[in-house]
Amino acid sequence: MSSKSRLSNDEFLTQLGALFKKQADSGTVFLQQKKLTPFDPVENKHNPGPTDLSDIAPSTAAATYSLIFRASNGSADKKKKIKITTVVEAGKLDTFWKRYSEVVKGGVTGLKKKDKKKAKGKKKKGTN
Repeated sequence: MSSKSRLSNDEFLTQLGALFKKQADSGTVFLQQKKLTPFDPVENKHNPGPTDLSDIAPSTAAATYSLIFRASNGSADKKKKIKITTVVEAGKLDTFWKRYSEVVKGGVTGLKKKDKKKAKGKKKKGTN
């Protein structure tokens, strides 16, 4: 399940569902989504620092970016670590997002509700 290359959108969703099932009993699944910016060889980094918007050409300002989705089990042991990645084009985001949310909702069904402690009897004096 661990692969270093980017998966297709369908493969990513399939493997994400399998990762949720594998980690259901006693595991964690880390999810990350962010804008995929082009690499700038002059700056030697993906995300250049903040710039004045007036310096940006109109064609660059209106550009649409792809999104990168990542999932991992967060294991510290490199042999057991599972990382999956896919890139979603801006035009295909709506259909991908519907399927992605279904997979995530199906994977988090085993979560326990957080116990809320009763604070009624422990009010401090002087506070209303």
